[in-house]
Amino acid sequence: MHVLIGLLVVGGTFLLSLDYAGDDFDGFLNIYSAILLAGMPIGLAVISYRFSQLGAALRGLGRALRYQPTREREELARLMLEFGRAIRQERAADGLRVLEQSRDPIFKALGQHVLQQSDPEELEADGMFLGRRDLMDYRQGEKLFASLGDFAPAMGMVGTVIGLIELLANMRDFEKLGPGMAIALLTTFYGLILAHVVYLPLARMISEHGALRAENLNLTIEGMLKLARRRPLHELQKMTEAP
Repeated sequence: MHVLIGLLVVGGTFLLSLDYAGDDFDGFLNIYSAILLAGMPIGLAVISYRFSQLGAALRGLGRALRYQPTREREELARLMLEFGRAIRQERAADGLRVLEQSRDPIFKALGQHVLQQSDPEELEADGMFLGRRDLMDYRQGEKLFASLGDFAPAMGMVGTVIGLIELLANMRDFEKLGPGMAIALLTTFYGLILAHVVYLPLARMISEHGALRAENLNLTIEGMLKLARRRPLHELQKMTEAP
């Protein structure tokens, strides 16, 4: 289904843009180029990815825009130490209250393992599984916007070729030679701008925030493993100190 819808978006965008392909040059704002570069990369993305993957990618973008890794790490260090003290002093009720303060579902899930005295190997396996699932949105977001960064310049070249064909078909009118060439090249310009100013920077931002989230998840797993293995609290404190 996603392939069919993507083909319809690509085809509809292409046909709609052709209605404006012969417009006169009127500066850097050109309807033909804008329609082509707005719809074609998105249509190709719909063809390339299932709707569930597109949804995960958009969630990854939203999470990256809201994510505050430094604040998360500071909160993690504080709650981890409070939780560790409660566990060492066998105050399960206080430990539960610390878990309830956390906004991180993985911290809560692994904390429950520690309270239930689960096997450390089971805790580690569950942490790795939950961590991979948590990071999936970031990976999908990075893949989607990197793909859009590839599609945009390619579609810009397609638009340029279409413009050149229109230009060569009307070579008898030399007064339109310069404006026609300018319109043809505008689509390449739009594609490069979209790729290197919008799509690829977003892909890099999502990737960077995903890497920071992965570091904090690894810290959570390692901290909970130390508690499950009854390691001294000073090891936990040293591990959670800011680098």
